Amino acid sequence: MDCSSKITSAKRRRTQHRPVVGSLPGDLLIDVLARVASGSFTDLFNAKLSCRDFLGAAEDEFIFQHVSIDKFPVIHWFPPSDELLSFLNRCIDKGNPEAMFRQGMIEFFSLARIETGLEYLKRATEKGHVEATYVYGMILLSRGGQSSQQGLNILNSMKVTRSNYLKLRECRAKIKAIIREMWINNSISLNEVSCKCQERNMLGMRKRKFEEEEEVICCDVCGWYLEVISFCKIVDGVV
Repeated sequence: MDCSSKITSAKRRRTQHRPVVGSLPGDLLIDVLARVASGSFTDLFNAKLSCRDFLGAAEDEFIFQHVSIDKFPVIHWFPPSDELLSFLNRCIDKGNPEAMFRQGMIEFFSLARIETGLEYLKRATEKGHVEATYVYGMILLSRGGQSSQQGLNILNSMKVTRSNYLKLRECRAKIKAIIREMWINNSISLNEVSCKCQERNMLGMRKRKFEEEEEVICCDVCGWYLEVISFCKIVDGVV
């Protein structure tokens, strides 16, 4: 076999053994990796170690927007490593909904940076984050006035019905668990929320508890007003 034949044969072997991942378009590669990242940070880490193509694609901002950070605690009782802190801050900067929700909770309730906290919660709400939508709506509704109507609109967007009430309870449970781990330096007070049937349902409002099953109510305002009362109690550590 002459020299040129050997070179051609070597090229053919390299082509035949080229990884399938390397043949994917860049956008598709990022989309695949984002789906992996949304399910598990560990899977993302392992994918990055598997090949150079994944390692490069993992730096795209789209990945940071979708990566799951569920394995990391919301409240760090010990200072996180520089690498972890850098990763989480980058998730926030790139618009990761869960990261923005967590930061919003810390800013608003622990650090008492009200406007900054609300901004993070608002951004996470706009991304469709359920817990952020609930907390942001609760805070606005508790303020009364024009804010209460805005909060009511946000909460009504959650479309809570008997069929998906379990999801709402899961949402509450997650929020309650986060608040219990936090050092609360900024509580929320409940202002008057006007409702035509409020007086008629005042007895029910007083009797209803946060962990009980859903009750029949007369209007959306009454229903969410019950929720915001319970939410205030959670923040205050009453329940």
